Amino acid sequence: MKKECRPLQCSLFALILATSTLAWAQLEINSSPTVVGSGARALGMGGAFVAVADDATAASWNPAGLTQLERPEISMVYDWNWFSEDFSSQGHKELSGSYETRFSGLNYGSIAYPFPWTLAGRNLVFSLNYQRRYDFDRDLKFQYNEIFSSSVNIIQRNSRYEYSQRGALGALSPAFGFEITDTLAFGIAVNLWDHDLLPDNEWKTRRTVRTTSRINGQLSPTSWTKLTINEDYKNFDGTNYTFGFLYKPTDRISLGAVYHTRFTAEVDYVQEWGIQVSRSPSLPAVKTRRKQKYTFPSAVGMGVAYRFPNDKLTLSFDVTRTEWDQFIIYDARNPQTQLRRRSGITGLPKKQSPHDPTYTVRLGMEYVFVNERKPRQSYLPSLRAGLFYDPQPAGGRKSGPLGLGRVTGTPDDYFGVSLGAGVLIKNRVNIDLAYIYRWGDEVRNDTFGLAHTAADVDQHTLYLSTVIYF
Repeated sequence: MKKECRPLQCSLFALILATSTLAWAQLEINSSPTVVGSGARALGMGGAFVAVADDATAASWNPAGLTQLERPEISMVYDWNWFSEDFSSQGHKELSGSYETRFSGLNYGSIAYPFPWTLAGRNLVFSLNYQRRYDFDRDLKFQYNEIFSSSVNIIQRNSRYEYSQRGALGALSPAFGFEITDTLAFGIAVNLWDHDLLPDNEWKTRRTVRTTSRINGQLSPTSWTKLTINEDYKNFDGTNYTFGFLYKPTDRISLGAVYHTRFTAEVDYVQEWGIQVSRSPSLPAVKTRRKQKYTFPSAVGMGVAYRFPNDKLTLSFDVTRTEWDQFIIYDARNPQTQLRRRSGITGLPKKQSPHDPTYTVRLGMEYVFVNERKPRQSYLPSLRAGLFYDPQPAGGRKSGPLGLGRVTGTPDDYFGVSLGAGVLIKNRVNIDLAYIYRWGDEVRNDTFGLAHTAADVDQHTLYLSTVIYF
């Protein structure tokens, strides 16, 4: 049941929100926001896998690649993540500091089964897949000082902020690939973002602001306040589709294309906030509940791969375009009418927040240590490496003497490198390991909404995966 706030409570809450420039209304994705698949082998190649897609993780990259599987397979991928933000601010030195978040978990799991009898002998492969697509974990703890002056008074306000976000979104995806001709294959994956199937598809934010105020150096009557805002997002429910094509004009060259459809998901939103004020009686917490809708953007990717005649070296190249202007939060019952349709990137009203699409470019290689003298190797090792440019959607606001300018939608530049290794044991078990380092310099100026304030971001991820053939 919704509780109405008392006049004092409402006015204090409005005052704090109105005078604080530090607020978060957007959804912060801390993993790469570009739709990519999983698997230590593919990610060890920098994620340039759309035109390769020849193992049990194929449905996450290009479901048409499933047609290349000849035996039943199962796969599992686990990851470890270390994420850091090193902020610097010219106008507010107290904001400068490094903030870290670490998390790990199951990233992917699948089972694939090729059907031996199909129309005209064409390959038909079905797979059932789970992938954790988006990670939201983030932690910030900092101090923020403000000074306001008038002809009579000088007001100093010192605030300590604590912010945390936890959660993730994943999809359960039945998929199949079908060979149309000897050189052309088609595939489709149905991505079910359903809380009934995946109850952990949720996230939450926790914000606490402790503020001390002084007027002309003296503590004010309400000198100390504590604002707490808790938000929970549950029962996420939506569906989208991934379509893929794979074309092999020769035994050495393969071309791939993949399209991820835009989709809108519903979520149950619960907000609870409360205020404690010095020299005032305790005020009851206020809780509101309502439905929200999140529209996630569509993306299209193209890839090409070339396998050298000795079958040892493969080079691959991918380009992906994501339409971030489609990332919108619908909040029909938001009391702030201008925020009922807002950007999922900046949290600003959508009319004020246009966004350019991002283009991700990935280059990868794999070298397999094939011994021509042995027709069958008990252990077949391989090495991989990759480079990528992986921009992240942002406000793109420029710093000026009066603060940040208008939103231009220019994305932040992120780059990355990857290294990987694997071994196929007795043609039955494949074990792969990959390390990815992704970084961005002078990015995330939307976090605090202040001019000349940005962060250097470093992301380290370790993937361990196995594929078992039957």
